[in-house]
Amino acid sequence: MQPLGALGRGLVPMSQRTSEGVARILRTEIFSGQLKPGEPLPERLLAEQLGVSRTPVREALFTLQSEGLVELTPNRGATVRTITAHDIVQIYSLRGVLESYAAREAATTRTRHDLDALEDAHAKLERISASGTAPEQALADLAFHTIISEATGSRLLQTIMGQVLAFTVSYRSNYAYPADRAGTAISEHRAILDALRDQDADRAEQLMRQHVASSSRFALQHFSDAEHAVAP
Repeated sequence: MQPLGALGRGLVPMSQRTSEGVARILRTEIFSGQLKPGEPLPERLLAEQLGVSRTPVREALFTLQSEGLVELTPNRGATVRTITAHDIVQIYSLRGVLESYAAREAATTRTRHDLDALEDAHAKLERISASGTAPEQALADLAFHTIISEATGSRLLQTIMGQVLAFTVSYRSNYAYPADRAGTAISEHRAILDALRDQDADRAEQLMRQHVASSSRFALQHFSDAEHAVAP
């Protein structure tokens, strides 16, 4: 396993030396691509690098397993989960259901603060668009979609969507959008934001479903291209 990034290497504040703090660090390392799919996550080494005991590391790994980011195998230990084509189909299908529902709900519950936060998130997406790194694009996209789930006011929906989106970001952090796809995504996000501003629940729901579907097609195409690139 490669040394952890700046968030690791024994730099964890005492207040974050809990399972939640460790999970947050490992999640960030996975999202950023520092920890690659299939990479082992030995408890002892992680504990040494983070300057914590093995107990919070073990608990954090169980948390990340529940989010679909880590795989725990008997006699092998923990590894960063390798995503399959079936995983992509399944996770985007779930996103289509959950996020279209969230967009519909948010259209009637969103506040001025939510709209301002979405405008800021969209502005950041525009700034990095095709020039940002894959992790930067993925995290900016995550921020936009997370704000919509928060605008619903449903803690249950936020929790479920958080797990689904976390899985998406772990894969999305491995490839950057080219200029054409980045431009399409920006336009789709803007249309969703406009529908939320207009409190048009039907339009927000439909646009979100279409956006997730187009993202799914691109993710599957990238997966197929990557598979062919490494095939003998």
